[in-house]
Amino acid sequence: MAPENNDRTLPRHSTNAGVRRGSRNASRTSSLRLSIIEEDANYAPLPPTSPPKTHNRPFHRRFLGEPPRYSGRSPPTYSLWDVTGPKGEKFEDLRNNAYVARRGGWRRICLVAAIVIACVVALVVGLVVGLHKKHNSSSAAPAAPSSSSTPNAGPFPIGSYTFTTFLDTTSTNCTSNSASWKCEPSVTYATSPTNAEATFNWIISAADADSNSGSNLTISSTNNPFSIDFSNATLTLADAGTDNERYTFSTTVQKDVFPSFGVKCDYNDTLFSADLYTSKPKSYPSNSTSASATSSAAAAAASGGAAGAPAGGAFANWNFAVDATQSIGGGVDVPACYTLNNGEPGDRVTSGYNVMPAADFCTCAYKNYDP
Repeated sequence: MAPENNDRTLPRHSTNAGVRRGSRNASRTSSLRLSIIEEDANYAPLPPTSPPKTHNRPFHRRFLGEPPRYSGRSPPTYSLWDVTGPKGEKFEDLRNNAYVARRGGWRRICLVAAIVIACVVALVVGLVVGLHKKHNSSSAAPAAPSSSSTPNAGPFPIGSYTFTTFLDTTSTNCTSNSASWKCEPSVTYATSPTNAEATFNWIISAADADSNSGSNLTISSTNNPFSIDFSNATLTLADAGTDNERYTFSTTVQKDVFPSFGVKCDYNDTLFSADLYTSKPKSYPSNSTSASATSSAAAAAASGGAAGAPAGGAFANWNFAVDATQSIGGGVDVPACYTLNNGEPGDRVTSGYNVMPAADFCTCAYKNYDP
């Protein structure tokens, strides 16, 4: 019996194939390797190129410039503080510059300076214009005095005065239609002392503009709710040196009355007279009516600031007795009444109006004493 052979025969592809395959791979690897060809003994290898970084930024390009391209030599060493800008400026100077450090600094300074200059110019122009207007107004009219003293510098009684009176009595005898004659404020003292108040603002001046004499005087009215208008009536001194010393005047005025809606009655040539005492005391308004008198005088002064009144409507109180009277006798065309068309006189109204005797008077009597 032949001995058993324990050696197993390897497969054909196990050993020889592996050897052949390894030889083939080694041959292929060695073929891919290229030997270094030295053409120049002094050749130095190029340094690796670094990727671009901050030189693409605008700040870097403005102040640092484009970095130099690398050559065979080593790149230069950069110092940030030694770099100059396109106009030769140093980065250190630019860094410390207030305009760069604080964006908009100079613009803000210029804006503030422009505003300050504009305010100064406006203030100067306003002062000049205001002083010019004040000078013109002060030269056009005298300064307004206080109400407790005579407004004008001339001798007494030259000045502008408020005469506070009350409606004492009325009479309608000159007309056959009593509604066609009215006396403001339509309430007598006997009915209501407070509501009977009537205030007049009159101006006493020298007849001769170049004279301040107290003996040649005229008197004029201002606008008033009583429609008693007159100008430059002559003042006459009576009973000089006595307790009844007074300045008197009389003038004719036109009195207009509206007895009903759409009807107007004219009293032409109505006589208006007054006595202005210089020492006789007044007794009206009393303490109980003084507040009302003051307010009425102020209202009359405000409505009476017409031509001839001093600037500001300031009037001194006349501190003595005064009486004033409107009167007219009956007769033809007393009164003359018309219908109104758009405020203008139209047809004559005669129905209900008879001619009354000349001795029959219509009156409105005012005073500020002996109520």
